Amino acid sequence: MTVHTSDNRRRIIRAALTAAIAAPAVALGAVPAAAQSTTDAGSASDDIRWCRSDDFKIIENTRGAAAGTVYIEFAMIRIGGEGEANKPRQEPCLLDDRFGVHWIDDYQGDRVGAWAEYTEPNREPFVLEPEGVALMTLAQPSHGNYDPEVCEPSRVAGIQVYLGFHETGGGVYAPTGGKDTVCANPDVGAPRIHSVVKSPY
Repeated sequence: MTVHTSDNRRRIIRAALTAAIAAPAVALGAVPAAAQSTTDAGSASDDIRWCRSDDFKIIENTRGAAAGTVYIEFAMIRIGGEGEANKPRQEPCLLDDRFGVHWIDDYQGDRVGAWAEYTEPNREPFVLEPEGVALMTLAQPSHGNYDPEVCEPSRVAGIQVYLGFHETGGGVYAPTGGKDTVCANPDVGAPRIHSVVKSPY
């Protein structure tokens, strides 16, 4: 098995995601196998591992609407290993701002609609300490913007987030209280990730 260095890993992932940035219709669910086969080993400083899904609890933070789009800010809270606030991992991890996100019909349910697209250039990864927080802003076009027969409106329970392309687990679930209806047809109404940043608070 080939073990990639940190710099090689980042180059491979970014090369694989260039298409998603240049052509937003390409979803992260279709990342090439080269990106999926990378390892957690290494970081920008060769001593910080990459974050993975079970490092986080993700909750809806705020939401608003404008021009037929709902904007939802999610807080990605670094709680760690067991998914319990009193059992955090004690080491920092490195978070890239590219990962898989989609709507889900229920807890441990099925994907609804398209994988999220990204609207901004890739930023440099950043370090999250235990109990650190990253903020992810998702923009969801209203299902009312589309012909219902094309859109196939469907109620969703929340989002599912996959931090590592190589992960075999189910990602991490972030409920939104059943407030959202999205297009089940993956060809229209895809969610968009506007930003993933370290919380300033």
